Amino acid sequence: MSGTEPQAGLEGTMAMNDMQRPRAVEARPLTIGALSRATRIPVETLRTWERRYGAPMPVRKPSGHRLYPAAAVEHLRRVGRLLAQGHRPGEILGLSARELDALLSLSEPAPGATPGITGRSPTGEGSPAGTIRELLRATADLDREPLMHELRASWVRLGPLSFLEGVAGAFMVEIGRAWHAKALEVRHEHFASACLSDFLRAVREPYDQRARGPRIVAAMLPGEEHEGGLLIAAALMALRGYRVLYLGASTPIEQIVAAARAGNAEAVAVSVSAAMPRARSAKAIAQLRRSLPPRLALWVGGAGAPAVPSGVERFESLAALDDRLAEPA
Repeated sequence: MSGTEPQAGLEGTMAMNDMQRPRAVEARPLTIGALSRATRIPVETLRTWERRYGAPMPVRKPSGHRLYPAAAVEHLRRVGRLLAQGHRPGEILGLSARELDALLSLSEPAPGATPGITGRSPTGEGSPAGTIRELLRATADLDREPLMHELRASWVRLGPLSFLEGVAGAFMVEIGRAWHAKALEVRHEHFASACLSDFLRAVREPYDQRARGPRIVAAMLPGEEHEGGLLIAAALMALRGYRVLYLGASTPIEQIVAAARAGNAEAVAVSVSAAMPRARSAKAIAQLRRSLPPRLALWVGGAGAPAVPSGVERFESLAALDDRLAEPA
């Protein structure tokens, strides 16, 4: 046996081990629809960004179909978080992951930390529960400045979806409970509702301006005046890139239908508060469904949403609505 044989055997063994060792699987590129679902950014918005800002930039197959690298998902998720803080698409879409992270670090908590304040308990100051306590205190004092400050701070600290679910919605519920328990009076309820409504309209405006997705008519049923839930849903729809035609409180059925037809809407979204009698809201929803074109979706949600007839989608939570908005148009 020659002196070189053992080395050859070793090289052969290493080569076999290399063949047997699992190799890292390269993530497959995504279609624009898959990218939209993964990032919850409407397809039309992605196309608009590509046309206006050159990002995200796909590789085109010979067939003409767009394919995006898997890394685009995390990049666009960072972009989405910065958009929620008020940045403009043209300012951030071309930034690297490191640059996006640097911007995010200015206003977002470190991983594992309680949102906004490191080391605080989930019910401490800066948490959704702590925020609600501060909002109720400001409401009892009829003090607008600290109430609006707390809303703005929690919007940035928690992010839009967590704010809408954990703060805006919960605040409305607690105001109602306090009113029924006579801890707060009518003036307090009206004051809190007005402040929250002003805030939700203000934060929705930038998203409305850049929305390029399908149009949705948002309205309350006739006689329904409590529009807090609808404002929350409208903010979420605008955040996800939908164009919201907001009609607001107590809208006659025929006017909702006329707006949906004239606006070439994809859906009508109706929020029903707990103050609305179930039988009355069920009758109005059935009438609205009969009056709308069959192709047009009717979405119903809210604390007082009744059982709905065939052809109507009912949402039990804001998260369920968010999942629906993420579906391709």
